[in-house]
Amino acid sequence: MTEWRNVVRPGYFGKRRDAMILGYDSRYGAGNWRLAWVAPGSPAGAPDVALEFADACKVFYEESYIQYLQDRPDDLDFICEFTECMDNSPTNIHSGLDYTAQEASSTHIQDIAVRNVLARLGRAFTGKRTELLIIRSADSSGFKFGPGNVPFYRPEMITQPSRCPSWANAGSVEDFWQSNKYLQTNVPAFVVRARNRGL
Repeated sequence: MTEWRNVVRPGYFGKRRDAMILGYDSRYGAGNWRLAWVAPGSPAGAPDVALEFADACKVFYEESYIQYLQDRPDDLDFICEFTECMDNSPTNIHSGLDYTAQEASSTHIQDIAVRNVLARLGRAFTGKRTELLIIRSADSSGFKFGPGNVPFYRPEMITQPSRCPSWANAGSVEDFWQSNKYLQTNVPAFVVRARNRGL
């Protein structure tokens, strides 16, 4: 079984995503590192839980969004009025329910989370409004549903000090996503130190 150790909390990637991945491949070797979202264990001694991207989306994003929308039926009805939803590109709709289908220059999750939550709640887009619901910037139709605005369902799990981006609210899904994101490697620490010294 592979043993992974935390190296650093890298914070928000945005459009630097591909460059960051190339850098980690260069430093650690492809397959020798991963990004994981770590939920702290209980005070009673339960171990931390580290989930990779798709599983972390299913657990941390979806649970937050489903609780948020279940508590706000009017917002849920509003979302369902649109033909579909997107984050950073209309091509996002082709990702469907698959978090790993990332076709844009930066990672999009909230649109996929909304689709999954609608499916879990037995709801669907109706097309009453003929446009896409854009879950993005402050001037977008779905701004309030962005991860910087939706509260994280277990705020006590957010690792401190927070790595929340300036554009997101403390205690939000985005706060958790960036604060609990770790670069992990299975390369022994002494090997990494040697590589960093050029040995």
